[in-house]
This record gives sequence, C-alpha cells and structure tokens, in this order.
Amino acid sequence: MRPVRLTLQAFGPYPGRVVIDFRDAVEAGLFGIYGQTGSGKSTIFSAMTFALFGEAAKAEQDAPSLRSDHADPDIITEAEFVFDIGERRYVVLRRPDQMRPKARGEGETRSAHEAYLFDATGMALDAITDAARGKILAEKKVRDVDAAVVEMLGYGSEQFRQIVLLPQGRFEKFLSAKTKERLEILRELFDVSLYEKLMADLKSAADEAERQVRDERALCARQLAAEGFESTDALISGIEAATGKCAELRANEETGKATAEAAEKAVRQAEAIEEKFATAEKMNERLRALEAQKGDVETLSEQVRQAERARGLIDVEERVGDAEREVGEAEGARKKADEASELASREAEKAAEALRREDDRADEVETLRRRSDELERYGRILEAAADSNKAVETALKEQRDADNAFQAAKAQLTELQEKRTSKSAELKAARETEAKRAEIADRRAELEKRHLAAKSYEGALQDVATAQDAVAEQLRTSEAATGKAEKARDDYETAERDLAAAQALHLATRLEAGSPCPVCGATEHPAPATGEIGSAGLDKAFRESREAWLAADREARQAGEALVGVQATLDERRKRLSTLEPPEARADVIAAQIGREDAALAALGPRVDILAAEAGIEELGRQVEELERKRDELRDSFDERRNKATEAKATRDGKLAEVPEDLRDVTALAATLKKVTESLESLQAARIAADKALKSAREMALGADKDIESANKALVDCKARHQKAVEVFRTRLAGAGLTAEAFQSLKSAIETLNEDRETVETYRREHKSASDAVTDATSAIEGMPRPDIEALRETHQTHAEALGRVTEERIAAQTRVDHLDRLRKGIEETLRKLDEAEAASGPLRGLAALVNGQNSQRLTLETFAIGAMFDQILEAANLRFGPMTNYQYSLEREMENGGRGKRGLGTQVFDAHTGKSRATSTLSGGETFIAALALALGLADVVEAASGKVRLDTIFIDEGFGSLDTENGSGTLDQVLQVLNSIVRQNRAVGLISHVPLVQEAIPNGFYVRKGMSGSSIEERGVV
Repeated sequence: MRPVRLTLQAFGPYPGRVVIDFRDAVEAGLFGIYGQTGSGKSTIFSAMTFALFGEAAKAEQDAPSLRSDHADPDIITEAEFVFDIGERRYVVLRRPDQMRPKARGEGETRSAHEAYLFDATGMALDAITDAARGKILAEKKVRDVDAAVVEMLGYGSEQFRQIVLLPQGRFEKFLSAKTKERLEILRELFDVSLYEKLMADLKSAADEAERQVRDERALCARQLAAEGFESTDALISGIEAATGKCAELRANEETGKATAEAAEKAVRQAEAIEEKFATAEKMNERLRALEAQKGDVETLSEQVRQAERARGLIDVEERVGDAEREVGEAEGARKKADEASELASREAEKAAEALRREDDRADEVETLRRRSDELERYGRILEAAADSNKAVETALKEQRDADNAFQAAKAQLTELQEKRTSKSAELKAARETEAKRAEIADRRAELEKRHLAAKSYEGALQDVATAQDAVAEQLRTSEAATGKAEKARDDYETAERDLAAAQALHLATRLEAGSPCPVCGATEHPAPATGEIGSAGLDKAFRESREAWLAADREARQAGEALVGVQATLDERRKRLSTLEPPEARADVIAAQIGREDAALAALGPRVDILAAEAGIEELGRQVEELERKRDELRDSFDERRNKATEAKATRDGKLAEVPEDLRDVTALAATLKKVTESLESLQAARIAADKALKSAREMALGADKDIESANKALVDCKARHQKAVEVFRTRLAGAGLTAEAFQSLKSAIETLNEDRETVETYRREHKSASDAVTDATSAIEGMPRPDIEALRETHQTHAEALGRVTEERIAAQTRVDHLDRLRKGIEETLRKLDEAEAASGPLRGLAALVNGQNSQRLTLETFAIGAMFDQILEAANLRFGPMTNYQYSLEREMENGGRGKRGLGTQVFDAHTGKSRATSTLSGGETFIAALALALGLADVVEAASGKVRLDTIFIDEGFGSLDTENGSGTLDQVLQVLNSIVRQNRAVGLISHVPLVQEAIPNGFYVRKGMSGSSIEERGVV
C-alpha cells in the first residue's frame, strides 16, 4: 500500500479541511512528520487508519471521539484517503458517528457511520474530486467497505498497526509478545490454513478409526447383553440349552400332527357330499328362472315372423323415395335456370353501360397520343447529348468512389478507436475479475466439502429407509411361509391318521378270540375297529403330504433366518447414520449453490493475457495514427473529384435546357414514356373489352331461355315416375297383409331380426339343458343324508390350533438356536476384524498425535509452520538490528516452559560481548526501540515476500527516536537512520514521526504540524 493523498475535515485537532499530498514525500523515500507534542502528528495516522478500517490508530479510542472540538457544528467530520496498490488506485471515504444540527428546527440529530470505496485506477490525482472519485465498489454499508479493504490489503487493522503503522508504545509490546499473542498476529499475516486443515483432517481420520473400533466393540457387548449374556462363553452355554429345548418341542409336535390330520380328513369327506346338495339346489333355481322368461320369448318369436314378411317390402319403399328425390332435384334445376336467365339480362345491361363510358373517354386517348409524341422528341434530344451525359456519369462515379473510400476509412478509423477503447476497458475488467475468481473458487471448495458430507448423510438415511422396507417385506414373507408350513403340517397329520385308521381296520378283520393281537399281544379283543376298509392311495398321500410339510418347514426356517439377517443390516445402517452429523442444508440445495458458483466462474469468462492485451492496445494505437493520415488524404481526393463532377454537369445541363429536369435521365424518360404508352394502350384495350363483353352477355341470355324450357320438361317426367312407384308399393303392402303403419312399426324389428331369432333359439337350448341338469343332480343325492359341516370343522380347528401352538413354540426355539449361533459367529468375526483394524490404524493415530502437539516439543504443525516463518522474520530483523548496534546484539527465539524443548514465538537477545542470551526486557530504552524497530522491519519484509497480495510500499514509525544516544551529533541515532536509508534504497518509503531536532536536521523533507489556539495546521516541507 502506497499513500497518495489524505484529506481531513473537522478531524482531531484540525478544525477545517486539511489536504496532505504524499507524492513528493514518498518519492523521496525517507520523510518526516514533525511538530510539537500534542500538535496532532499521530492524528494523521489515526485518520489514515480510520479511513481504511473505521478504527483509530489506538484501538482503545472510539471513532466518534475523532471529531474536532474546534470545528463549526455545520462542518461534517470525514477522512478521505487516496492510495495505490500496485498499478491500481483506490479512494476510501468515511464519516464517523457524529452529532449535527437538525435541518429544520433547533437541536441536533445523530448521523450514522458511513463508508464509501471507489476504484480510481487510471485517474490523475487532480481529477479525483468530491464530484468524481471513480467507480463505486461499495457505498453506505460499512461492513462491505471493511471487507473489501481487508481483501485488497491482505490484512486487518490489528496487523496494520503491527507492520505498517507502529504507534507510540507498540514497539515494546510487539517485541515482548508471547507465543499465543504473536501466533494470532502471524496467523492472519501468513496463510497456514493448509497445515491447520492437515492437522484437523489427520485428527478427524484418527478419531474416526479409533471411534469405529471402540463403537464396534461396544456394539458386540450390547448385542450379547441384549440376548442376556455377559460373555461369548455364556452365549455358547445358552446355545446348548436352547438346542435341548428344541428337541423336546419337536416330539410334542409330531404327536399333535396325527390328531389334527384325522380331523381334517373327516371335514374333506363331508365337504364333498355338501357340494352335491348345493349343486342340486343351484340347478333347480336356474330352471325356475328360465320358466319365468317363457312368455317374453314367445312374444319375441311372433315379432320375428312378422318382421321376416315386412323385410321383402324394403326395396319397393326405397324406389318410392328415389322418385321423390328426383322430383325435388328437377324443381331445383328449373329454379336455377330462372336465376341464370335473370343474371344474364343484368349482365347485358351492365356491359352496354360500360361501352358507353369508354366511348366518353375519347378526348383522354387523344391527349395521351400527343404526350407520347412529345416524350419521343425529348428522347432524340437526350440521344444527341449522350457524350455529355457519359462525361458527367464518369465524373460522378469518380466522386462516389472517392466518397466511398473516404467513408470507409472513417468507419475503419472509428471501429479501431472503439476497439482500442473496448480493449482498454476489457484489460481493466480482467484485472478486477481475478480477485473475484479467487474468492469464488474458495467458496466453491468449501461448498464441495459440505456437499460431500450432505450426500453421505442422505445416502445413509436412504440406506436405513431401504433396510426398514426390507425388514417389513421379509417379515411378511416369513409370516406367509410359517402359515404355509402349518397348512402342510395339517395335511400331513390328516394323511397319517387316515393311513393308521385303515391299517387298524385291516388288523381287526384278522382278530380271533383267544388268539394274541399282532400289535399288543392281548388274547381278549373287547372292541375291535369296525367300518369299511378303503386304504387305496392312503400310503401315497401320506408320503406326499409328509414331503410337502418338510419342504414348507424348511422354507419357513429359511425365511426366519433371512428376517434376522435384514434386521441386523438395519441395526448396522442405523448405527452408521448415528455417526454422521446432519447437514445444514440438503445435498441438492448445496449442489444448486455450487452450480451458482460455477455459473459465476463461467460468467467471469476465460483468463486474459494482460501483456498480450497491452501490446495489442499499443498496436491499435499505431494503426489509428496510420488511418488518420490515410483519412486526410482521401478527404482531399474526394474534394477534387467533386469539383470535376460539378463542371461536367454544368456543361451537360446547357445542352438539355429544353428537356425538363425530371426527364433528363434516359431511364426516367423511358419510364415516363412507357407509363404514357401503357395508359393509352389500356384505354384502347378497355374499349375493345367492353364491346366484347356486351356481345357475350347477349349470347348468355339466349342460352338461359333454352335451359328453362329443358328444366320444365324434365320436371313433368319425374312426377310421372313418382306416381307409378307409389302405386306399386301400395299393391305389395296389400299382398303381404300389412298396412303402411304396421310396416313402419316393424322397421326397427327388421334391423334386429337376426339377433332376435338367435335369442329365441338360445333360450330353447338353455331350457332343455337346465331340465336335464336338474334330473342328474337329483339322482346324485338320492338316499344320502346331509352332513353337519360346522361341527366337523370346529373339531378340526381345535386340533389344528393345538398343533399350531406346539409348532410355534418349536419354530421359536429353533429360530432362537439359529439366531444365537449366527450371533456367535458374527461376534467372533467382528472381533477378529477389529483387532486387525486397530493394528492397521496405529500409524495414522500416531501421526495425528504428532502433528496435533503430542510430541517432545509439544508443538502443533500449525505453530511449527508459523515458527519457521518467524525464524525468517528474526533473520530479516537481524540484518537491520546488527548494523544499528554495531553487531553487538541479535534476536533469537527463546525456549519456553523451563527449557524442556518447546520453542515458541517469544524472543530473546543474544549479546556478542558476553556470549550469552538474555530477555529483551533487560535492554535499555534506546536498545528496546532499536530491537522492536528491527523486528517490525523484518516482519514487513517477510510478510511482503511470503504473500502475493500484501504490498508494504510504505511504513510509518511513530516516535521512539528520543531514546537514542548521540555522539558528536550522531551515535546510535545515526546508525538507525543509515539502516532506514538502506530500506529506502530497496524501493520502500519510510515516514518518521518525531520531535527530535537531530532527526529533523537529518531528514528535513516531509510535513510540519503547527499547533495553535484554534487548532492545528500542516505545512509541507520541500525535498532537500
């Protein structure tokens, strides 16, 4: 930053308007600001700091207190600062909170803090006025101006006071600052965000790895506790106990199956008999319904018979209709003939009238003949003057060519000038665009991180929802499979009971009194089984039902296992979701923000080659100069050709005096002659056409009369044919035994004749079929009693429910065994993987601990990086500190925490005379000033070298020179001034604020502040 001009008004001790032009002082390199104590020297820098950041040079001073006590109430307190950064020039204007008189009435009102920022690049300083400060970058909104200034400079107010403006008393504070204080200052000046991010990323990754292992182990413990086990050994014992319980329940299930299957067989047999009774009832109901339709069908049959007779008369009726239409058409033709005759008469009258009008225009025809003769005479004159016309045309062509060349040169010159102006504006805009491009890129990178996190969270949320759906679906599948297995088990038990009963009957037929039973061995048989033996197919049904039950039972167990699996997946996905932080916005919202940032980047356009653009503008300037010269030459040539064309036209016009001006052009004359000729021919043609139209109209009238005679004859013939057709139709109606009204009423029946005939025949077929079905169904149930279905079903339901309860207990027990076994295997596998993961993440956790301060020096990576930059600052400071102290002292970093290895950002001084290091607090007042000055200058050097944005073209030093000793007018002060002069030689300006006479003598150029009773004023001192 390089100061150009500072304007104060009603500010501090300055009651009026004060303008400080820094150009000559900065050009000299080393300059001073002198004056009495309390005159207002430091206020200059308070105004500069306030204009840039809205704060005074002293952070503890509030902005409203900057108003001058000597100023008139009507004068507004403000500070305007014009400064350069590189090749760009800016203007900042601020007005603090202040009281001012009301515009109306008495009293005061408060004006809020206002700030304005302008881009004045390319403007001369004298051109920057209150009315024209350049392009507005920000106005009114103080925060916007503050942010823009910090962005341009690369530092804020606190850093400004440390490295650009060193006020009174701040030297020692900066020199003696400890690690934490100086760390905050240097973190703002040096971009160490990369190290901070690396620390955070490593710590996050290590914490995540450790957390995952810890959470997984805790999950295993919770899974065991949820099942009632405190360890894996207890889980194994629980599996053995559950297996024994399952075997006991399976035996009970087999017993219940046999009972339920016998009850089901009895229900099936009764249902077959009941179905025969229901069929008989249904057939009788169907026959009764058909009998109810018999009368309607007979009526429809009679209608079909009459419609068949009437259908034969349709063609005769159609001939009557055709004859009626022919009569109508003949009457229409006669009417048209009458209308045509009338029209022909009117047209004949109109044609006669048109012929009379054309005869009345005979005088107009004669006038056009005379005008045609006159124009032909003008043509002969023009033909005689053809040579003069050719000379004029040649001269005019040369004039036009010269004018076109001149206008083309002017247009090209204007285009080049506009292009040069446009390129200059584009170059200016390109420089502004790069700052915006970097800002947008930073915002976009942050949005990318947030977008990735949001997508991860939303994906985890969707995974949980998918797993929940899968659990619900598998639960339905498991319930269906269980129901199917129960049904198959019931079928199996029924088949088993049927087979056992048949075998018992077979054995009972072979029992003999006194002979032992082949089953139990008893010789007495008090109640042997009775009934009919029907075992055919029972053995096969028993085997098939048993296989079906076993298959359904396997399917049910597999469904239960799958349900446990999807439930475990749901638990795992919920656990993963709980580890993620909910995003501030949805991923699609953040994606839209990224899209807007991309659009903003795209809107900035491609990068511009600044050097090539500047070279192009210079080349355009040379082309503009060349075109200006060419334009002037073409203007002279055009004037010469124009004079020549004027002389040729005068010669020609003398020859054409008799010919009117508007007809001296051959083309114009020919056009006029053509127009007159065409008008004459048009009149003659109209006379001929009118005569021809009259003859044609009279012929049309004669033809229309003949058409009327033909139409009358055709109408008489059509009426005769119609009368004959009517008589034939009446004769046919009588022969069919129908009246005309009956025939018309049967027309709808004729249209549906085929459908009605089919309806009658269909009814007769269905009636016979229903009668036969009733006979068959009655025979099938003859002599059979109707069974009690509900009682048999209740018995079967009781046995089935008992079997279902036993089966559910057995399935639950088996599911428990399978679940516990899977849990055992899963936990053992998880613990093995956790041991491997813990070993694999060891190096990562170790590295994260090191960079986050868990090392021998207890330094974080960020502090270490800033420490490396601080070493460069001390090295740069010693380049000035050594010469200023005759190389007695140098600055170095001190060891903190009792010297146990931690190197912070504190400083100590090494004394070459004693060979020892000591605290900076042991230095004298002058030595402290020199040390702090050297440190500040070193900081400025390193900050500017390390940052591509920060430019420290000018620094200011406020007081401290009075503490330096002098020997014969020089001493330490002379050494300090020599070092400051060396800085100036390195293209950096230094402003000194001092009241020391020797400093004023050594550096006379600058400014002098004079203190008066009514306020202070500033004088500019000439450059020596």
